[in-house]
Amino acid sequence: MHGSLSVAQELLRHNLVDRVRLLSYPGAVGQGKPLFPSGEQVPLELISATQFSNGVVALEYAAVVAKS
Repeated sequence: MHGSLSVAQELLRHNLVDRVRLLSYPGAVGQGKPLFPSGEQVPLELISATQFSNGVVALEYAAVVAKS
């Protein structure tokens, strides 16, 4: 989901996400809104991590479904 943090958070909260793809940049400036709210755990499993020559890392996670 591009462009709406609040929609992405609601989808995660209601277990409607099967994949999460993040780009991690080597420099950080300031402080933004967190994707994962403090105190909430989102069970994710790392599927792949790719590092690019400019230092950016592409991470892909799969949602872990709770077994009942």
